[in-house]
Amino acid sequence: MYRPSIALTIAGSDPGGGAGLQADLTTFTRLGVHGATAVTAITVQDTRDVIDFDVLPARRIAQQIEVTLADLPVAAIKIGMLGSAENVAAVADILAAHPHIPVVLDPVMIAGGGGELATTAVVDLTRERLLPLATVITPNTPEAAHLSRHDDPERWGRTLRELGARNVLITGGHALTEAESRMQPLPPIVNFLYREDGHTRRFELPRLAFSFHGSGCTLAAAIAAFLAKGRDLEPAIIEAQGFMTRVIASGYAPGKGQHVPNRLCPQE
Repeated sequence: MYRPSIALTIAGSDPGGGAGLQADLTTFTRLGVHGATAVTAITVQDTRDVIDFDVLPARRIAQQIEVTLADLPVAAIKIGMLGSAENVAAVADILAAHPHIPVVLDPVMIAGGGGELATTAVVDLTRERLLPLATVITPNTPEAAHLSRHDDPERWGRTLRELGARNVLITGGHALTEAESRMQPLPPIVNFLYREDGHTRRFELPRLAFSFHGSGCTLAAAIAAFLAKGRDLEPAIIEAQGFMTRVIASGYAPGKGQHVPNRLCPQE
């Protein structure tokens, strides 16, 4: 009997389906991975911004994760929005008890529309407790600055590694400057991988003129999906970026705001 690999997403819910655990599940399914979920927060958001959110109690989140890990052979975990310091601590405790499972940490702090999704306490505890437990963290540039507490982009990756992160993929798909946005063609998205062996690798991806909702969730979920299927980390990142190139190129605007990656597009 065929049994797909299983990945667990620990993330908040997006009612519009563009980001959060809905984006993760769609990505898992498209990549042939069974998706399990632990819901951390109920957000009120659309394709323009986050309006409000309620965070679930840490006890309830821990119960969701523990019952899933006890029942299913989870092969990778993806972490998104946690919403409270208590939730960060609860998730860290569980991860520490399951060190054999690869973990992709997408440190969600700011929504694509600019809304704040993490307090200072959440950021501080994420830095202290979660960074050392993750196989790879995938901050975008504002998140890398927050976590590293540096304004100098040259120091972000090295500092996050010094803070305990094993592997760091800093994604460069965030907003362009006004001058950059007028360039033709647009400058590429540049991602930097800082590996635990001390090496750094630079990746370039094509950039479109649109801003995207849920792209960070999609990339992190794709990395988790490929890890669940048995890939080593760097091949998983390369395949996930290839997937992102396709889903961004065929992205669409389902509502009145940002575009979303077309996670339903056919695979090559």
